[in-house]
Amino acid sequence: MSDSTKSESKLYEMCVRGRDYREDYPFEMMGEDVTASIAPLPDEQFLPVASFLKEHLDMDEEDAVAQIEDAKADAAADDEDTIDISKMDTEFVAAMQRAGAAGLKGSYSADGELIEHTEDEAEAMIGMMVGGYSVEIGGKVLELSGDVRDVEKFPGSRGGQ
Repeated sequence: MSDSTKSESKLYEMCVRGRDYREDYPFEMMGEDVTASIAPLPDEQFLPVASFLKEHLDMDEEDAVAQIEDAKADAAADDEDTIDISKMDTEFVAAMQRAGAAGLKGSYSADGELIEHTEDEAEAMIGMMVGGYSVEIGGKVLELSGDVRDVEKFPGSRGGQ
C-alpha cells in the first residue's frame, strides 16, 4: 500500500500510540462474525519474520500480504469461506502463523466487550484455527507492521522524514 493511500490520521494515531496501537480486523469464521484486535509487531518479532521471508522465500512483507490477498480472492471466486493453505508453501504458512500469534492481542465477546489475550492464549488460538484464518490474521498483522514502518516517513514521527 503506498503512502498516498494511507490515511494521515491513521499514521498520526500510530505515531502517538506506538506499541499500544490496535486495529480491529473483522472477518467471518465458520459462519460467525468475529473481530480480532491486532497490533503491529515490535522489531524483535517483526525482523525475524521479515528476514525469513526474504532469505527463504525471496519476498518482503508487502509480497506476503499480496500473496494472501490473492489467495483470498481465489477463495472468494471458488465460493470458499477462507483461503486454502494446502496450496501454500508450508514455511510461508508457518511464518504467517507466527506473525498472527505475535500480533493477536484480543477479540470481542458477543456483548462487544474487548477480551485481551496473553501471548500464550493467542498462540494457542492461532494453532487451533482451521483453514486459512490464521494466515489471514498473520497477513493483516504484517500489513499493519508495514504501516508502522511507513510512519517513520510521516512528518513529526519519531523517525522524521
